[in-house]
Amino acid sequence: MTNYKKDVDNLKKYGVSKSDLASVRLKIQKQEDFLKYSYIKDKTTGNTFSLQECIISSNHNPQRYYAEIQNRIDTLQREAENSNLTPVFLTITLPSEFHPMKQRSEYDTTLIKNPKYNGTEPREATKILTKMWAKLRQDRSLKDLPKNKRMYYRVNEPHKDGTPHAHILLFIPADRIEKVEKAFNRFYFSESNKFVKDIQNAKSYIMKYINKTLPKSKEQITQDDEYLNAWYIKNRINRFCASRSTAPLYLHRLLHHRFTLYALTQVRKGNSLKVLVTIDSDKIMEIWDDNELLYMRNENIEVHTINEYKKAA
Repeated sequence: MTNYKKDVDNLKKYGVSKSDLASVRLKIQKQEDFLKYSYIKDKTTGNTFSLQECIISSNHNPQRYYAEIQNRIDTLQREAENSNLTPVFLTITLPSEFHPMKQRSEYDTTLIKNPKYNGTEPREATKILTKMWAKLRQDRSLKDLPKNKRMYYRVNEPHKDGTPHAHILLFIPADRIEKVEKAFNRFYFSESNKFVKDIQNAKSYIMKYINKTLPKSKEQITQDDEYLNAWYIKNRINRFCASRSTAPLYLHRLLHHRFTLYALTQVRKGNSLKVLVTIDSDKIMEIWDDNELLYMRNENIEVHTINEYKKAA
């Protein structure tokens, strides 16, 4: 049993074992079956659409999801440029005691067990990273800025041992960079934490990390990609989060046929947009731009799921 346990541990990638990967594959397959064989029907026209066609998901519609992420980054960068902001790039890591594994030596990258590991699981470790990032956002160097002068996009990513770290593209006024850098170094003094200035292409900088965390959007997926994707699913960790610098995605998904995300962001800055929701269920019923109706909930839609057929059988 001891030798078997060692072998299993050694086969882990990103802290994900073979059995974990098999479990994630089964979960994804069940979700795909549900989406494929469940459908939406328009009672008026009789037209039907599978739920798989409608969903935006990193696992079940990765190309559409990837396009949406690119749209968000484009819009964020345009908003930052309009506000005359400068990009900086931050990497925040956790101390040694949060890592179950460590390098054998400075020159040998082989991973061995870390005797200082405190047992914190990746999901909880990600929450701690969020608190670390919040600490900087609450510092006066950033907090004193109005919201439209501090925009960011954050990517969560695992180290090879499964310990999470965060990459953050931050847009701020050029004259504030030195103060923010000093606060960053005060909070996160470590060689593994980085504060990068003089970024030439902010979009390319962050997209490099986004591409790594969305392996399902690739034409060919390696085994390493599968383990990486399984890490997010197993630990229930969000890949991305961002400041509220663009229009919310739930609005854009309803109005994408009328507005680009950038255009909707401009409309949202005014007071003309009104969203009417039900009090009891919080369902969006109508969206208005002044006196123009942009969206009305279709009550003629029926959702039929595969579970109905299972019960009938």
